[in-house]
Amino acid sequence: MSYFKDTVANIIGNNKLRTPQIEAYLKIHSHFSTTPDIPALVVLPTGTGKSGLISISPYDVSNGRVLIITPGLVTKHSILKAQEAIKDNFWVNFDVIFNPSDLPIISEYNPEMHEDSLRSSHFVIANIQKLSKSRKNGLLNRVESNFFDMIIVDEAHHAPADTWKEALEYFSKAKQLFVTGTPYRGDQQEIPGQTIHETSLSEVMRDGYVKGLRKETVNAHDLYFTIPDKPGEKLTKSQVLTLKDKEWLEKSVALSEECSLDVVSKTIEKLQEIRKVSPRVPHKILAVGCSIQHANDLMNWYKSKNMNSVLIHSQLDPKEKEKAFIDIESHSCDVVISVNMLMEGYDHKYLTVLGIFRPYRSSNAFAQVVGRILRAIPESEITDHQIDNNGVVIYHKETGLDDMWIEFQNEVSRASHKVTYDISNDETLTKEYSRKENLLAGVSSSSSYTSDQSSYLDDIDFNDLFEKKRKEIEEKVNHTIEQIRAAGNIDEDVLEDFRRQMSEKESRGVTKEIDQQLIEKRPEKARSEMRKILKNKAESSVADLLGDNDLNEKGNELASIFRQHIRGLTIDSPNDATLVRYINAKLYDKFGPVKERDNLKLQRSIDEISNIINELRKMLSC
Repeated sequence: MSYFKDTVANIIGNNKLRTPQIEAYLKIHSHFSTTPDIPALVVLPTGTGKSGLISISPYDVSNGRVLIITPGLVTKHSILKAQEAIKDNFWVNFDVIFNPSDLPIISEYNPEMHEDSLRSSHFVIANIQKLSKSRKNGLLNRVESNFFDMIIVDEAHHAPADTWKEALEYFSKAKQLFVTGTPYRGDQQEIPGQTIHETSLSEVMRDGYVKGLRKETVNAHDLYFTIPDKPGEKLTKSQVLTLKDKEWLEKSVALSEECSLDVVSKTIEKLQEIRKVSPRVPHKILAVGCSIQHANDLMNWYKSKNMNSVLIHSQLDPKEKEKAFIDIESHSCDVVISVNMLMEGYDHKYLTVLGIFRPYRSSNAFAQVVGRILRAIPESEITDHQIDNNGVVIYHKETGLDDMWIEFQNEVSRASHKVTYDISNDETLTKEYSRKENLLAGVSSSSSYTSDQSSYLDDIDFNDLFEKKRKEIEEKVNHTIEQIRAAGNIDEDVLEDFRRQMSEKESRGVTKEIDQQLIEKRPEKARSEMRKILKNKAESSVADLLGDNDLNEKGNELASIFRQHIRGLTIDSPNDATLVRYINAKLYDKFGPVKERDNLKLQRSIDEISNIINELRKMLSC
């Protein structure tokens, strides 16, 4: 027998798992029980719990080790984040595994990995580049073909690539499961595997597993173009189309500063609209650019409008990239600016407004970027579902993205999807943006306006739901304020403060362990005090937890359980030190080194300890 057959996992009937996850697991279990040699395909929309499904799929299915293959670093880190105890600890937090000693051994493959570590692993996670036999220390050169009993390919629409084929053919006797959140391909090849389960986006949207989705397009009352062939002459759209093709015009609009600024303003307007009604939820904008130069311009444009931005692209230094992700996760920014980096694998549930500043002609690429704002925010954190779980896509009307939106709405099947020439090729757009003055039109416009609004579902208007709920909350607050105002002579500043508190009352509160005036007026003193509170809260919470579980603080029975999760932990580490180190490791992962945390991150670190203690309480309850 094997770990996955021997370990009892709470999957069927687990009310913390989502229905699509359980349905997909049942199909996977049934399929491989009867036809283990036939590859299987599962389609689960982004935001529905794909990483969780991957984590539960092998239980009572696999007879040996499991290899998870990912297409890139961001996707790999997303899987690791879900599985590792120091990060999201999926199995414990979703009541899949009750006893922490039953948690699987997870390894991220790297060429220097010790043979013993590789062979003792239950899950091995590797991005595709580290598999090939062409690499001296590629995984295929290090293990025999029957080393894994199950192969899970994440983001399966990449699978026909040569490297994928090489790995799948090498492990041909293993059970092969392909999982994707995107029912589109970027080429004419079929996604591998027999489709055994497919959940539609419209289904999970109706059930509230993902955010509702709406879009607004921005246009100008008058749009004029100047082209290199006719310097100094202003041309209308119809005049330009007699000289240039439609795609050339759309690229000119998408990459122009003036039209981009209109979209920037609209995304800020929508973010502020959401934050006004639900101020405690850290909603953010995701802005997608076409090149690093373009992204830097977007950052400057948002900065000019007093919006804090974080820039993510593939050429960032690893330390800069790590800091950027920490800033996103700790809510130290208003805007996340991406250059083709958050397309797959990265999920941050507070991305709610999407600004698209580039053209697309690939359904796959468009679906991926829209998917980044679909992850739902838990009900325990929100003011109202129709406000907080209601994503909005914004782009300029003349960028040609309406066709992509309509195709996305129709959920075009993989088999019927026809490939179109993709003008959104990143390398081409990078070159064109850097030379746009010579290659594309200059664009000028009069005042902009919202030219169109649409809802993803035909029978549910998410724009209307948002507006109704916003007005309902504002009217309720205004009515209460008017009653108070009529009751006596109350200062307007006091009433305004009360108005703000009324708007926030349904939101999750923030721990007030540090006097806010101290934070604002004496930040260094506050920083010192918060570091003390952080240390004391971790230690006192651990002491209470150990006492509740009749565990001696200076005993060492927990070290063997937590050793696989905490680097450098020795077998004789005392119980209190073990749990404090576990808390600190999770805080480090989420907020970075304590000495580098600003006051906001320190406050959030203090707040986070309660969540970690709840997680530990579950782990110690078995």
